[in-house]
Amino acid sequence: MKKNNVDFGSIQQKYLMQCWSVQSHYAPIAVDKADGCWIYTTDGRKIFDLRSAHECINLGFRHPKVLQAMRDQMEKVVYVTDDFATRPTAQLAKTLAEITPGDPNKRVWFAQSGAAAVEAAIKAARFYKYHQMITKGLDNLSAEMQYPYPYKIISRYRSWHGSTTGAASVSGDPRRWFIEPFTMPGVKHAPDAYCYRCPFHKTYPECDIDCVEYIDQMIELEGGSNKVAAVIVEPIVGSNGIIPPPEGYFPRLREICNKWDVVLIVDETMTGLGRTGKMFAIEHYNTVPDIIVTGKALGVYCPLTATIFSSKIAQVFENNVFGHGQSFSGHALACAAALASIKVLDEEGILDRVKEMGQYLGNRLKSLQQAHKSVGDVRGIGLFWTIELVKNRQTKEPFRKQTEKYTHNVVTEISEYLLRKKNIYIPADKFGIWIVPPLIVKNEEIDFLVDSIDEALKIADDKVT
Repeated sequence: MKKNNVDFGSIQQKYLMQCWSVQSHYAPIAVDKADGCWIYTTDGRKIFDLRSAHECINLGFRHPKVLQAMRDQMEKVVYVTDDFATRPTAQLAKTLAEITPGDPNKRVWFAQSGAAAVEAAIKAARFYKYHQMITKGLDNLSAEMQYPYPYKIISRYRSWHGSTTGAASVSGDPRRWFIEPFTMPGVKHAPDAYCYRCPFHKTYPECDIDCVEYIDQMIELEGGSNKVAAVIVEPIVGSNGIIPPPEGYFPRLREICNKWDVVLIVDETMTGLGRTGKMFAIEHYNTVPDIIVTGKALGVYCPLTATIFSSKIAQVFENNVFGHGQSFSGHALACAAALASIKVLDEEGILDRVKEMGQYLGNRLKSLQQAHKSVGDVRGIGLFWTIELVKNRQTKEPFRKQTEKYTHNVVTEISEYLLRKKNIYIPADKFGIWIVPPLIVKNEEIDFLVDSIDEALKIADDKVT
């Protein structure tokens, strides 16, 4: 049996192309099973998954209610095209339309990746604006609006929306650079809502939230409603630093989009389904987007994402083609899993638990800032946290710059130490220490995690200048 265990690890190492990695460094750990927050390896290790399997496994591994819903659905129908209706697909679309902010009269499109869902959002926003233009007719259009149609998308530099061409183009993450110069035309990147590293070198609230006011100016200078179709943002920046915006940012952004009649797209791929203590993170900011993208934790153990269109956007497709699709859209098995997960969040009081555990985790992490000179900032919300490491607290020089995402440095060393010495798995390519446990994490597990990080941070302290 042991020989077989070794074999499948080496087989995967030889034949699988690992994402975003140098293949000669690929060394997958052979897994026997996973349960709750833990991964059990074939060589007897028990590893805590502190990134919730790419932020997908909010409910932990092998939640019995979700698995039972999947078993039941597999005995009925796993997948049919959307020329047919299945109970879980229909019910999930209705549920998402109702539980997302705003009017419940929405339409939902299902995909298997966040990137595909973002692509749908971009296409829909552009067509919505194009439809506005042609509805007015040429006689009612000003000269500057006659060509081309509104197509520009404003994003932010510290953002990640996916690896397909459109989604990567609207991302600011260094992974965008892999497709350049063949990025999608019309994308403009705005300053970040990043109080620790304010792009305007000011302090909140005296800054008057210049980072959002700048977007107002960008839209005007890029042609206003005549040329700009949408603004796309993560409610809380994910891969690029887990950065919550300052209070007032999103209500003001909504005002700006309304002023210019520009579509507001909110990408909740990481933050949706309870990660921050609300069903959707945008609810913290009392803002209603025009389009919401969600995924990762949505399908739990099945690839499933969704693009949720407000009635304002959806209505233009009542008599016009929605020009987007995927073969497995509306996958019944995945939708059954998603419905079960939403039910679990409600029945087991997970959202309240995330608020409570998030406060406990946050307090414990903030205590590390006092103990370690390498800790520049500790920030997060719910169970979505990071520790930003700096070489010097006064200058805020980071240990990993944007241009150093794939360099081996102290962040990598801490990741390797935690995995090797403490059996804790975090990603090695982030811009800080990633602390994103499953929502079922227990107090004693948080204590174990924070104590281990406390020990590992000595690696960074020794390199502080």
